[in-house]
Amino acid sequence: MTARLFTGGRLLRPDPAPAAIDSLAVAGGNIIAVGTEAQCRAALPADAEVVQLDRAVLAPGFVDTHLHPMVMSVFEQQLVLDSATSIAEVLDAVRDQARTTDAGRAVIGFQLDDARLAERRLPTAAELQAAAGPGRNVVLLRRDGHHAVASEAALRAVGFDRPDTIVEGGAVEFDASGVATGLVRERAVEPLLGLLGDVTMDDLEAGAASWSERLLRQGVTAISAMCQTTAEGPSGGAGTFEAVGWSALVDRLPFDVQTILITPDVGDVDVYRDTPLHRPGAGRRLDAVKLFLDGTLGGCTACLHLPSSDHPHTSGLATLDPDEAYRRLEATHLAGLSACVHAIGDAANARAAELFGRLLAAHPGAHRHRVEHASVLDEATIQRIAELGLTAVVQPINLHSEAHWLADRVGAQRLSGTYAFRSLLEAGVRLAGSSDAPIESTDVLAALDAAVHRPTLAADQAISGLDALRMYTTAASAVRGTEGRLGSLAVGLQAALVVLSADPTAVRPAEVHVQRTVIGGIAPFVAQGACRDPPSH
Repeated sequence: MTARLFTGGRLLRPDPAPAAIDSLAVAGGNIIAVGTEAQCRAALPADAEVVQLDRAVLAPGFVDTHLHPMVMSVFEQQLVLDSATSIAEVLDAVRDQARTTDAGRAVIGFQLDDARLAERRLPTAAELQAAAGPGRNVVLLRRDGHHAVASEAALRAVGFDRPDTIVEGGAVEFDASGVATGLVRERAVEPLLGLLGDVTMDDLEAGAASWSERLLRQGVTAISAMCQTTAEGPSGGAGTFEAVGWSALVDRLPFDVQTILITPDVGDVDVYRDTPLHRPGAGRRLDAVKLFLDGTLGGCTACLHLPSSDHPHTSGLATLDPDEAYRRLEATHLAGLSACVHAIGDAANARAAELFGRLLAAHPGAHRHRVEHASVLDEATIQRIAELGLTAVVQPINLHSEAHWLADRVGAQRLSGTYAFRSLLEAGVRLAGSSDAPIESTDVLAALDAAVHRPTLAADQAISGLDALRMYTTAASAVRGTEGRLGSLAVGLQAALVVLSADPTAVRPAEVHVQRTVIGGIAPFVAQGACRDPPSH
C-alpha cells in the first residue's frame, strides 16, 4: 500500500491534542506517526505521497453502529416516497410504478410519512388498489419501518382481509364494518414484505454499490449491519435469506463491517461465522444478536408508561414476551456475544434495563451490550443503564426528521427525556451514533448538527460538538469492539480517515462537507478539488 503524508491542516481527534500536531503518516494501511510535519516525514520513505490539506481538518473516519444493509440495497431499487406531500402524490407515484413494473410483481414503496401529507393520514387499501389496478399487490412501508399500508389484493394474498385476523406481536386494522383499512403494524408487516418477490443478486449488488458510494461521500468508514435470518425483523418474510445475501456482498464493500444477526436462535451465529461475515483479520466480525421489545414513536407502537399525548387511545405495543426476551439475552451473553435490544418507549427501555439487570446479576462479567434507540427515558432508567454499563446506540438525525410531530407525540412532560443525550452522558452512559438506515439518512454531519443544535426540542439535551463527534468515532468503535483498530487518530490504528472542509466542533456541522474519505490508506472517495496531491518531496 502507498505510504502517505497528510499535512498542512488540522488534526481533529476526539481527545485533546497539542496544537503542534498537524500531520499524520500512513503506511501499510495503518497510521505510523502523528505529530509535526518533520516527525511524520521522518517515519516515511522518501518517495511517500504528500497530501496537502490546505488548512482542511483531518478526523477519524465516521462509524455508523446501526443500519440495515440489505434493506438499503432493496430501497435503492424501489419506490421512495419521502418527498410526497399529499395522498394524491402518493397515488400518482404508485400508478406510475405499476405502469413500469411487470404485472406479476408487487409495487413496493418506502419512506411514506403521513405526518408530511396534507391529509395527515395514510392512503387506504381501496385507494391503493384503484391507483395500481385490479388484483395488483401494493405495499407501502411507513418511514418508521414498523407500519405499512397495503392494497386490497395484497391483504388478501397474506390472509389479512378477515376481521378475525390475529398476528402475534402485530396488528391489522379493520373499520367498524369489519373491512381491512390497509394499515398493519409491527409483526404484521412481515408477511406483506414477503410479497416483494424475487430480488436477484444483480439487484442487490447494484443497490449496495449505490449506498456504499453515498456512505463514502459522507465520510463513513465502518458500519454495524443488522441482518435477519428469519421473517422476524423489518424485512419480514423477504428477510429470511438476508444473512445469505449479505455474506455474498460483504467482501465487495470497503468498510470495516460488524454484522449483528436478528435471530431467535443464537446458534445461527455459529452457522454464519463460517462465511465471509466473520473474518476478523479482514475487518469482518459477526459477534452480536438483536431483538425487539417494542415498536416506534412515529407509528405509536413504542411502549410508553402513559399513552401518546396526541393518540391517547394507545400506549404502544410489546413485540416480544419478557420471558422469551430474557431467554435470548441469556443465550447471547453466555455465548460471549453482544446483545442489542431495540427499545424506544420509556416502558420498553425500563423493561430492557430490568432484563439486563437480571441477566448481569445472574451472570456478571465484562460485556458490550447495547440498547438500540433508547428514545424516551425516565431518570431511573437512565441511571440503571449507566449502572449496568450498557451503551445507548442512538440516532440524532431523528431530531430533524421527527421535528414536525415529536413534541406532540411525547408531550411536554416527556420531551426532556426524549433523545436525552446530555442526561445520558452526564450519567456516564456511553453514546454511540448511528443512522438506522434506510429509515433515516446516513449523513453523519447532519446527525452531528441535530445533536448539537436542537432549540425547539428540549434544548437542555443538546451536547457539545466534541461529544457528538465521539458518538461517531471513539464511542462507536468501542461498542463494536474495534477501539484497538479504528475510531481515533493514533499510531497503530487503521488509517480510516475523513478530510473535512472545517471543524464540525467549532462551526455548525451542517456547514461542513466531506472532501476525502480514506480507508486503509486508500482514498475511495475524493471530492473534486478537495485537497491536493503534489509531487513527492
